[in-house]
Amino acid sequence: MSEEFRLREELCRIGRRLYDRHLTSGAGGSISARTSKNEVLIKPSGFSLADMMPEHIVKLSLKGEVLDGKYPPSTDAPWHLMIYEMRSDVNAIVHAHPPICGGFACAGISLDIPTFTEVIIQIGRIPLMDYATPTTMDYAKKVAESLRDVNALLMKNHGIITLGANLEQAFQRAELLEDFARMVLIAKILGGPILLPEDEVYKLRTLESEKWRMKIVEELYK
Repeated sequence: MSEEFRLREELCRIGRRLYDRHLTSGAGGSISARTSKNEVLIKPSGFSLADMMPEHIVKLSLKGEVLDGKYPPSTDAPWHLMIYEMRSDVNAIVHAHPPICGGFACAGISLDIPTFTEVIIQIGRIPLMDYATPTTMDYAKKVAESLRDVNALLMKNHGIITLGANLEQAFQRAELLEDFARMVLIAKILGGPILLPEDEVYKLRTLESEKWRMKIVEELYK
């Protein structure tokens, strides 16, 4: 099985998991992966992630040229490509519209709260991006710049983006972020989340064990 076909199948598998976990609905969201040839496989525009098949996926160059595909690429393609151009460590991108994260996004409330250890270790900072009109070049540039040195983003009045060294990592970060939003919402009902001390946050973000765990995940999903 070629690397490209394997990635096409994995994009479809992750797409169905995003849909099944109610992290997106309808034709919303986008997902992509970078090949070893520095080409990008991305969801086609107008397709539901639940129904996407390997042959539907569009292949692009980093300059945005369509190398293969019968359908137009996702309208999110410009900022996917900008992120890959900017971040050599990123090989997969997930953009979804999970309902609880979406609630925080629509309320303009940040999820960058150092209160849950797993999020601090696996995701890190979660900036809140100001609103920009989707599908515009200004929006694409704002998204890419917001993800210059972080692996997750909450976008006002929109949804989330998570990055990964591979598709599994990008998906797990999206799944974890939605679960974290639910925890924060419950904590607010119970009186408010308790923040961890700065020195503890620093220790969690620099855990050597997590670095080794991520290397293992990368090997498993090569």
